[in-house]
Amino acid sequence: MSTSTLSKTFFSYIPTDSFIARLHPLTKIGLFFVLSIIAFVFNTIIDLLALLILDIILIFLTKIPVFSKKFMKIVGGFVIANSSIFIAWCLFSQRPGSIIYFETTIVLIKDIWIWNILITDQTIYYASRISLRSLIMFFLALMFFIGTTDRDLIHGLRSIKVPFTLCLVINLIFRGIAMFENDYQIIREAMQTRGVDFKKVSIPQKIRNFGSIFIAMIVLLFKRTEEMANSIESRGIPFRSKNRTVYHYFPLKKKDIVILISIILFFGFSIYLRFINQGLVNFLIGYIPMILKFLPIIIIW
Repeated sequence: MSTSTLSKTFFSYIPTDSFIARLHPLTKIGLFFVLSIIAFVFNTIIDLLALLILDIILIFLTKIPVFSKKFMKIVGGFVIANSSIFIAWCLFSQRPGSIIYFETTIVLIKDIWIWNILITDQTIYYASRISLRSLIMFFLALMFFIGTTDRDLIHGLRSIKVPFTLCLVINLIFRGIAMFENDYQIIREAMQTRGVDFKKVSIPQKIRNFGSIFIAMIVLLFKRTEEMANSIESRGIPFRSKNRTVYHYFPLKKKDIVILISIILFFGFSIYLRFINQGLVNFLIGYIPMILKFLPIIIIW
């Protein structure tokens, strides 16, 4: 694949012909926010797992190399952090349940300060829900920032009538994060070519080496800030003007309208299921016999 078919997003390059790249910016923002809210509406493990699978499918639709070393390092780091949250919840949260897996007293000081560990089926249930919601939010954010360019973000926010100044500030924040990451990689590789070792050294030496990187990063931060300020000023971008000339127009396509309507209906349906205390997957399983009954008629028709 040639580089001419790639589009630079905040943290990666994605093919311009991918499904996510061809979506309207408003559709991407809608997917990100609505599915994030639905993650807190769903209340069962199986529904959260289904939503997590949907997020992973959206990641694959960006056509990025999901099995690359860089991508797996990002996902692996978050999974480790998420696992620590799961363990901490199990150790410090006491939720009575019908099944007790482990119970002990770690610290007991004159019956005043007590640390009990009580791991029950309810403890694991609530810890699993928190971990799954964190994973869903992570993959949604990953899908959004990998599949969205800085220009897409501005057009998406402008399409929902967000002030241009706020759009530009949000865009510069995320672009600054991406530039910070690129500068970090460049400085680290430059130090490695000069013989600085970041792996086979003692911990104090590692701290000194990374301290040198962050000192250089601070200097570059001021330089980048000045460059962006000069670039904005030289292009005559007005911050306070309400009537700004728009040179690019992104109309909503049919698939964008279908997706937006679908996620709105999905959100409303999930709220309804929460009120009647019914899970999405269990609700759909209950209608499988009816679907199988009418399937031959639909096929013949």
